[in-house]
Amino acid sequence: MADRGLPVMTGSGLKKIFTLVLAVALVAPVALSGCGGSSPEGAVNSFLKAWQDMNWEAFKASVAPERRELTKEQEELAKQKFEQVQVKTEGLKMQTVYSEEDEKKAAVVLTDGKITFTAMILGEKKTETRNIKDLSKEERTYATVQVDSTWYVDKDLG
Repeated sequence: MADRGLPVMTGSGLKKIFTLVLAVALVAPVALSGCGGSSPEGAVNSFLKAWQDMNWEAFKASVAPERRELTKEQEELAKQKFEQVQVKTEGLKMQTVYSEEDEKKAAVVLTDGKITFTAMILGEKKTETRNIKDLSKEERTYATVQVDSTWYVDKDLG
């Protein structure tokens, strides 16, 4: 193959990139389809299921309405990020902590299970499986919000 002046990534470089992609996936974030849920855990299940199914429209619908108001360009970029990392969950367990200040807000903490991320990094498919218990509390916590009797994940798409 001809040298195109591109840097060659070695094992440690690829691992750093994969770790970065994994971190973005966890924070940017990716079981039920459609829009939101009837509980905070239902909202998180919708969000994760849509990500697992690589269903952009369901993923977008699982996010709080005001968080999905994007320009066309912003939405295209958010969709590209979404499509870069595939996720598969197994045996997830969750705990909901309701806000004491606002009854329409809650945090859902993943407490057990596994999550597998797969991403194409420099043309090579990389997969990593993590135990939920090994993730920081921040990485496994999803803010949720209730809007018009429906719960949504409260995070930006972009």
